[in-house]
Amino acid sequence: MIRHRADPDYSHGRVLFAVLALLTASWALMGWFDLPFQVRAGFDTDGQHVVSRVEPGSPAAVAGLLAGDTITHFNSVPASDAAALARRPRNKPGDTSIIGIERGGEPGRLTIRYVPLPERNLFLARAATIVGYCFLLLPLAACLRRPNVTTTVLAVMGTGLSLAFFTGPHIADFTLRAMSVAITSLFVLTGVAALLHFLLTFPQRRPLLGRPVVRRLLYLPAFFLWLLIAWRALFTPPASSALNALTHWMAGAVIGGYLLVSLFLLLRNFSRTHKAQRKALGLNWMLLATIAGIVPVTIAQLVRAFSPIAALPGQDFYFISLGLIPLGWSWSASRSPVT
Repeated sequence: MIRHRADPDYSHGRVLFAVLALLTASWALMGWFDLPFQVRAGFDTDGQHVVSRVEPGSPAAVAGLLAGDTITHFNSVPASDAAALARRPRNKPGDTSIIGIERGGEPGRLTIRYVPLPERNLFLARAATIVGYCFLLLPLAACLRRPNVTTTVLAVMGTGLSLAFFTGPHIADFTLRAMSVAITSLFVLTGVAALLHFLLTFPQRRPLLGRPVVRRLLYLPAFFLWLLIAWRALFTPPASSALNALTHWMAGAVIGGYLLVSLFLLLRNFSRTHKAQRKALGLNWMLLATIAGIVPVTIAQLVRAFSPIAALPGQDFYFISLGLIPLGWSWSASRSPVT
């Protein structure tokens, strides 16, 4: 078939996405094999150096760490000294850390002995990797099968969001590790913004996207958030409570805003599409896959937020349902016309 000059050529984009997918898949595979070398402490903080969760039976629980404790030091290094903490070598199984805490206004010290990741945590990490591969490969397959603007944006979305699920290998050198964090966060945030971009192009492209400035504005909030994250990763300023709060607030506002607007557009697009076109494009399956993907995760998060002690059976595994989203979206987008 002869391609006219006015017809868009997506062959170069397909090659680029194939290369990016290969690199990303290789990165995830190296992370998969690195998992047995990772260690577990068994606690989370809220970004303000306050312990928000301690896993039962974990090294942190055995050491006596409690939710509500404030972490003040790691091996005599202040918890706010992000530069020194980021340059520490990775802990190995059997290593210990002396954690300085404050509990009820009184200082204290606890010794945590690190252990290898238990089978359950390994399974969770590997399940997350499989979900990441769904986000990476299914949109790419749609882009290769039906190359157009819609599937190209979907491939951008899938490549970026896949890195949110991949662990990646450990990098010993601090500079290279900081650069990998900056690059990875750039891809992830681009994927989040591309989620909104995709819903503005499918099932029908909005006329406003014909203006380059509008397309740039779609990615601007994600870019500003990335600047903050990259600055913290590369220059490791002191992790003060104010800076941590700013980062968490900005991340919640930007990412939450993208997700909420995207959900609104998904429902709006579905309701405004004629029944026959819904069937032709598979929008019914796209919506069903989205609902089936996010409902279990939403329920688990609500239970954890309102009742941290309570736990639904297997709720840590509910995120696996997110793999349904790229499946439904890719199948639907691959039915869009070639342009």
